[in-house]
Amino acid sequence: METFFRFINLYPIPLWLAMMFAPKNRFTERAAHSSSLFGFAALNYLVALLIGIRSGSSEDQGLPDFTSLEGISNALSTREGALGAWSHMLALDLFTGAWIYRQCCRLNAPTWVRIPALFFTLMTGPFGLFLFLIWRLIGAGEKENLPSDSD
Repeated sequence: METFFRFINLYPIPLWLAMMFAPKNRFTERAAHSSSLFGFAALNYLVALLIGIRSGSSEDQGLPDFTSLEGISNALSTREGALGAWSHMLALDLFTGAWIYRQCCRLNAPTWVRIPALFFTLMTGPFGLFLFLIWRLIGAGEKENLPSDSD
């Protein structure tokens, strides 16, 4: 389980670094649009979720209770539960980071917007998204005619 944890932490790092520091590179552009990459992150989450469910079921606890705060706390209090939650966050943060990257490219966002938004999305998830959306609302709004988001 420790090896799987290390793997899910490390495999997306090249894309995060490329989106931050090599935004115009062909690898970056292709990877940030890759359904396979995001599908693989989702598959990692599914594997971690199944590990957590299997572990919980073997202790005659049944499926985790996601309908109450106590149930979620109990599910996440195990190593397997933490792995599932962490892989969930990594997958969604990567997807969100790629969306931010694509939007930054489309809107010609300056480096001082792209890098902090991506860094904070990697480290704190929604906070990085919030930073980007604030810039988009305040800073990008005057320069663009935004069609509906197609990304």
